[in-house]
Amino acid sequence: MATSTYRVDNELKKQAGELCEQMGMSLNTAINIFLRQMVREQRLPFTPSVAELPSAGYTAPNGVVFEGTDDRGYPKLTIPSSLVYMPKRDEDGTPILPREWEE
Repeated sequence: MATSTYRVDNELKKQAGELCEQMGMSLNTAINIFLRQMVREQRLPFTPSVAELPSAGYTAPNGVVFEGTDDRGYPKLTIPSSLVYMPKRDEDGTPILPREWEE
């Protein structure tokens, strides 16, 4: 058996590991299942897709407006002020964040 090393985002690895644990297997087992299925089918065992972005000018039910994408393909949004948290500030201007945000 060979050992391989791959770079994976820490949060993605954590979430995948937790999901595998719920299914009664290790992340290592899931990766092996994926590789075996790919070799068996001679293709990726799923169809990669990109989530479709809404048309420019689309307004979501919460009031967020999709303005299109920037030159890198990232979405540009207009977010209503009602959805933006503006913290209170102390006398020197430092934001006072809610206690539940403390770790």
